[in-house]
Amino acid sequence: MASRYDAKNKCRVGTMDEEQFYAQSDHKTGAYFRNLLEAWEKAGGMLRWGAGGVGLRAVVDGREIGICFLAPAFGRKKDRIELTCASLRKQLGAARCDELVAALRKAAGDQVAGTSMISILQPGDLSAVRKKALTRAFTALT
Repeated sequence: MASRYDAKNKCRVGTMDEEQFYAQSDHKTGAYFRNLLEAWEKAGGMLRWGAGGVGLRAVVDGREIGICFLAPAFGRKKDRIELTCASLRKQLGAARCDELVAALRKAAGDQVAGTSMISILQPGDLSAVRKKALTRAFTALT
């Protein structure tokens, strides 16, 4: 079942597929998401589709962990990449998590919001150099 909003439970249900994901993304961000997903899988990362987008997953120290979540615009939220620092610190270790966050902030600049929960808004609007740096920051984890 395609992902849809369930008004009764006030949440998305079902599983989004690639077609729906790209149809709901801004054209520029959708193109960036496509490149990131290809680079992620090529580097050995895994994808997990959910109701609101797709999660990037990797095997770290023998365990599969969630790195971040890519989500197309929904409601008042823009296209974005989201990650939670607290869980990443536990799963990656403090030094590796801090290194990732620093690389993401450097790559995305003003388009990064938050501290414990980080959102990179409209990554498709970044320059080509910044998009490459953002992709490298993520793929370095695989």
